[in-house]
Amino acid sequence: MHIDHSEYTILLADDSVSNMEKMKSLLAGENFRLVTTLEAEEVFLLAKLRSPDLIIVRLALEEGKGIKVVRQLKESVLTKHIPILYMTMPNRHEDFRKVADYEDVEFVSRPLSKKELVLRINNQLLLLESQRIIACQNEKIQDVVRSKDKLYSVIAHDLRAPIGTLKMILEAIDHQKERIPDSNIKHLIKMLQETTDEAYLLLENLLMWSNSQNGVLEPSLQTFSFSEAAKEVVALQENIAGAKGIKMHNHLKKVFSVHADLNMMKTVLRNLLSNAIKFSYKGGEITINGEEKDGFLVVSVQDKGQGISKEHQRDLFADGLHFISYGTQKEKGSGLGLQLCKDFVKMNHGKIWFNSEEGKGTTFYFSIPVSDKVQN
Repeated sequence: MHIDHSEYTILLADDSVSNMEKMKSLLAGENFRLVTTLEAEEVFLLAKLRSPDLIIVRLALEEGKGIKVVRQLKESVLTKHIPILYMTMPNRHEDFRKVADYEDVEFVSRPLSKKELVLRINNQLLLLESQRIIACQNEKIQDVVRSKDKLYSVIAHDLRAPIGTLKMILEAIDHQKERIPDSNIKHLIKMLQETTDEAYLLLENLLMWSNSQNGVLEPSLQTFSFSEAAKEVVALQENIAGAKGIKMHNHLKKVFSVHADLNMMKTVLRNLLSNAIKFSYKGGEITINGEEKDGFLVVSVQDKGQGISKEHQRDLFADGLHFISYGTQKEKGSGLGLQLCKDFVKMNHGKIWFNSEEGKGTTFYFSIPVSDKVQN
């Protein structure tokens, strides 16, 4: 990588006039933009005002001024990322020990030839330029991610209304299905209704997930009965489960009060139940349980379905990994619902985990604080 010296500003700090002149002489003809000071007290101020690309320090070693300046520069958020060449004598090991924990500080033993000094400076500038390129690329990647998340949010929001309307129309038709004489049409309406329900759930998850990624969605913590919330969610899922002949057993009979975001916790339970139905065999069973333990309500959703392969278990909650899976009746799953569950549980100071054996079923667990004093 070519280094154009004229693009870089170097701050020279040396409390000796003769040493400063020697340093300026060594750098003469290199076209650096030089800022100089003979006062230790001015280094930090100049660094803030001029934002140099590199600072070269040699200040009254016997008085410890150089060490103080380095510490001041590296402990300020405004100047800590500026690399420093600290010029010292070969036997000054104590100086190195005092600032060794700071990043981007390189010790240089005097005296230096011009060739060696310029080489040291170029090495620092090459490293600095590489860091800037990486930071620029990271920012571009973050811009793409933010744009993608915003696009997801807009798509989900705009599609939710028409899909929701279609869902209501199909529900109205379902209430009048006895008037439809053709059994084939009844079957097609049922398939359309199931597909629409899946699409609506996916859009809901996509909208909430994108909002959480954009920082739009924040938990609204309150104390509520999780038992009552679970009863509502289970009631809505029972019709879907019934279509596969699956029985749901809700054992959350005791009043369990928790401190969390009500809608987020409903979303978590809804997604776990939806997955349990999707991956259960026809005529199977799903059980919902809960128990208080160490200041948390631990909720479990158990099915005896097809289970999760060991390959997928490793990456099930991995950030950024969404793999397509299929239920027992070829229902398509994106994995987005589980990512949403993980995010929502974490935002509410809980944990989520699972046990699964392929061919025997899966149990998902998640914990919720029972008090606003519980944080982890």
